[in-house]
Amino acid sequence: MHLMGIGGAGMRGLAVLLDHAGYEVSGCDRGSDELVELAARGIAVARGHDASHGRDAHLLVRTSAVPGDAEEVRAAIEAGVPVLKRAEALGALVNGRPLIGVAGTHGKTTITGMTGLALEAAGLDPTVLVGGHVPAWGGFTRLGAGPGVVEADEFDRSFLELDATLAVISSLEPEHLDTYGDFDAVRAAFRAFAARAVDRDGVLFCADDEGARALADELGSGRGYGFAADAWCRIERRGASACRLAWPDGSIDIELTVPGRHNQQNAAAAFCAGLLQGGEPDRLAEGLRSFAGIGRRLERLGAWDDLVIFDDYAHHPTEVAASIAALRDAHPEAALTVVFQPHLYTRTRDFAADFGAALEAADQARVLPIYPAREAPIEGVTSSLIVDAAGSTVAHIDRPEAEALPGASVGPRVIAYMGAGDVTAIAHAAAERRVDGAVGT
Repeated sequence: MHLMGIGGAGMRGLAVLLDHAGYEVSGCDRGSDELVELAARGIAVARGHDASHGRDAHLLVRTSAVPGDAEEVRAAIEAGVPVLKRAEALGALVNGRPLIGVAGTHGKTTITGMTGLALEAAGLDPTVLVGGHVPAWGGFTRLGAGPGVVEADEFDRSFLELDATLAVISSLEPEHLDTYGDFDAVRAAFRAFAARAVDRDGVLFCADDEGARALADELGSGRGYGFAADAWCRIERRGASACRLAWPDGSIDIELTVPGRHNQQNAAAAFCAGLLQGGEPDRLAEGLRSFAGIGRRLERLGAWDDLVIFDDYAHHPTEVAASIAALRDAHPEAALTVVFQPHLYTRTRDFAADFGAALEAADQARVLPIYPAREAPIEGVTSSLIVDAAGSTVAHIDRPEAEALPGASVGPRVIAYMGAGDVTAIAHAAAERRVDGAVGT
């Protein structure tokens, strides 16, 4: 099996799963990450793409970010090598077993990681594929003999390849309109994904999210979790990281290591998923208490006497707002600066005003140029759309200025670098630059 784009979070997990299943796996990627977890398993990774890579394989798997007419894909087809998208290959591996599919516009990665740790602590031995690095597992995957827990990505309708027996819907908002065209098409895809689980382990939905609640109403089925008074599993907030979960058969107190109202919702989703798999509440809660975060989800890169630096994947207005609220909870006395990198021209065009409004919740926000990812530029669409839609606390910034921001710190201060592009490299560079002249730990 040869995997194109093997450095991506989802593809790394698939590579490990294929290797565990007994296949000979290789891959290629344009990135320069060390991919330590793949090297440890003897999976060969070539730097860059080449038409020769897939010709000797029995199957070529491509990430959705790789177009179907890429040279390497065309060469494989000409050589008679079948080509599958990542989602198709994943579905072929995990379908036909108890499968928790975690879907939603936001929160998928954290909920998937939390669910995996909760089921692990409960002795259910899950196999988990998550779109972020989980420190407890040293990678993006946990291999086990129990139920599957998979992040079900709606981009490119990928999650429709999964046959989830338990569907978790964290949120449902307009997103990936470059794929779907309009929100009605997004809703239809989520409905098709969740409907398969209705007569099996069922549907879990966030009762605080309008879109998720409306989907459950359409399906006529589902258990709600959240702060809503009518939620099947109700959250009672006890602090920035502490909450009580109450469901029809009991209640339990949980102290998380990650802050924010949204992470309490994420924990409730994971706890409920574990309950529906037969997990003991105390052991599920123990697993949630051990959750130490996931790479790029409010990941703390450094902390000094006057400054804390975070790296965060937030790339949708709702996610930006939730991350800012969580940082306010955890650091109420600190001045908060957000450095935001818009991801995709279409997303910037569609949500510029919402991004501007979300960023205004920081003490100051600085907006980088758009990270294009898979898209060609759109005339008139730049990061100025966001800046112009916001107030005076939101302004432009370039990469050198963003990297130098920590040096100008007068604490207490928090700087959060946000976005789904390469802003993570800027965040790490800023933290490393600060280390040399920093005081404190």
